Amino acid sequence: MLDPFDYKEPSCALCGGKEFYYPSEDTPVESIPIRKITEKLDAAFEKNDYTEAERLLDYWENEARALKDKRGELGIISEKTGFYRKTGNEKKGLESVYRGLELIEELGLTESVSGATVMLNAATTLKAFGKTAEALPLYGKVRRVYEKELDAFDERIAGLCNNAALAYVDAGDFAKAENLYLKALDILSHNEKSENEIAITYVNLAHLYENIEEKQDKVYECIEKAIEYLDSPETERNGYHAFVCSKCAPSIGYFGYFVAKERLDNRVKEIYERN
Repeated sequence: MLDPFDYKEPSCALCGGKEFYYPSEDTPVESIPIRKITEKLDAAFEKNDYTEAERLLDYWENEARALKDKRGELGIISEKTGFYRKTGNEKKGLESVYRGLELIEELGLTESVSGATVMLNAATTLKAFGKTAEALPLYGKVRRVYEKELDAFDERIAGLCNNAALAYVDAGDFAKAENLYLKALDILSHNEKSENEIAITYVNLAHLYENIEEKQDKVYECIEKAIEYLDSPETERNGYHAFVCSKCAPSIGYFGYFVAKERLDNRVKEIYERN
């Protein structure tokens, strides 16, 4: 199954919002330019250049610590959390998760949307590395904050639903997972430019229905919907789309749609070569 945070990270979990209190000895000397950093990271990911992305993350984490910029450090740590999940580096990924959770507490962000976004990233990484029991309570905390602070059709709630559903699948609670996927689809249908996310949700639903005997007849309907959204003329053919296609294509091939898989594989190659 696919995990939205494997392919889409928050551009900056801590950009904007109120200023946070620091004890005098922890007052930051200066703040790192988080927006510019995330722009450079986006450019590296557009080129599928993970070496450059990791170099940027390591450099700016060290800079943030040297400047005592804990907000900036948290932004970088959150990016690292997703990066190491994406690259399968469990040791560094979990180190980033636990450091990020420490910083959320230190900065008093546990009840804020920005803090919840970092917790969502952390929970998804814990789940990816087999720590579902640790992830589920975090998803619950994120949900409480999001439902209190965000509009009911905010796309971030759809991301939470998708990620939490994957954890419930691991826990064997298929009914709860299905409800979350369907809620994600409802939210995404109210948002423009959500074709990639809708496609991924349908792929995840197909894998879920494969495991529910009485609903296996819905598997192919879901895969065909996913292909429809990936091929939609409304879907921008950028690096993000290429990454989504690369994650969806194996599942589409697994369910027997070999022509569609080959088309998506070729599209991924063309996009990365163009960039």
